[in-house]
Amino acid sequence: MQRSRPVFVAITLGYGAVLAGLGFVEWGGTGEVSWYWAVIAFIPLGLLLQLALGPRRWWAAIAFGVLGAAWIEAAQAIWMPLGYGRVEDAAWASLGVVVGVIVGAMVLRSMRSHESFRIVAESGGREIP
Repeated sequence: MQRSRPVFVAITLGYGAVLAGLGFVEWGGTGEVSWYWAVIAFIPLGLLLQLALGPRRWWAAIAFGVLGAAWIEAAQAIWMPLGYGRVEDAAWASLGVVVGVIVGAMVLRSMRSHESFRIVAESGGREIP
């Protein structure tokens, strides 16, 4: 898992950049998109953050995801037409991040449970895993 961590970091940064870029695309109409799109779009971000940061930093994955969602909505409120950036969207996106982090934690736990034990030391003729 250690060797693949830079790959997860790069993919996470790329996906976050795509989400930030898509946040400034006007989709037509009033700018209101259904709540489930925010959840669906941020689940992969939470999953990738969890895989990039590791199993012990789940709290940092949630914090970065929530901060990213809040930043996108704040930037939309500043640079997009009135009413485009909404607090509700940040809340739904944060829920998506939390769901993604939970899924990522389950993936990491299942990967860890399938690893073989390594012999650390030998004590009195018996092996200690």
